[in-house]
Amino acid sequence: MTIKLFLYTFLFCLFSLNTQANDIKVMTFNLRVPVDPYPNDWKSRLPRVLSTIRTQEPDVLGVQEATPEIITDLRNALPDYKVIGRGRDADEGGEGSQIFYKKSRWLLDRHDQGTLQFSSTPTIAGSNDWNMQWPRIFTWVYLQDKPTKKFVYVFNTHFPLKPQERDLSVQLLAKSIVERKHKKAPAILTGDFNACDDEASMKYLLGQNGSPITMVDTYHLLHPDSKAGSFHAFGTTETCKIDYIYTLGLNQVLNANIIKDKDQFASDHYAVTATIRF
Repeated sequence: MTIKLFLYTFLFCLFSLNTQANDIKVMTFNLRVPVDPYPNDWKSRLPRVLSTIRTQEPDVLGVQEATPEIITDLRNALPDYKVIGRGRDADEGGEGSQIFYKKSRWLLDRHDQGTLQFSSTPTIAGSNDWNMQWPRIFTWVYLQDKPTKKFVYVFNTHFPLKPQERDLSVQLLAKSIVERKHKKAPAILTGDFNACDDEASMKYLLGQNGSPITMVDTYHLLHPDSKAGSFHAFGTTETCKIDYIYTLGLNQVLNANIIKDKDQFASDHYAVTATIRF
């Protein structure tokens, strides 16, 4: 091998390694509360959920409808990940919108993380004075990427069922992202928003309707004409896409996918992924 060829090869490999180090694989996944009979009961679905996560191998994973039982099972089966977040009830139990992150890659800032309620008293666990059918929450975490020493916020949520409730929720969520402690740090938002992308609450995240924030819908950026859905009720129906990955200050999206399993479903939602570059 000539010196020139060696240098080209070395620089190419170095560039490739740096590129991979700058890529963040993100997943959002509504896991479905464990209330269904066989074959959609949680114990039957757990291996399918784990297969989906292990196959995609996200660096960051936002989950929804995660009960304490589900979180315990995932903790035990996914030792490469740590998890942050609490449940939505007053005792901090019940369904949660937790964030899993690869412990080999990320360092957690314990002073810049938490879970807030969608209510006029967001710091009070279980609060629900907006009279939603169930309390709703969002979780956030500030992470440092070990390889690059860069920082990123991750927010994860599960929106309520009624449009007027989603309008209130998105305003509080957007305000919290705008007022994050480190305002220059980029942010990733994952979640089940219970809304199609033409709804006012979703447009609010994109900078419309008087919003203080302008985010990027990663899937729509790469698939602007797609009509694919993400909720399917265990194969009985398919709605519009209601599970999203948004970014702020991270606009280079390498890929975005809906992970469609068939026959034996991991959940009543499909997982959604995106690979984003710092």
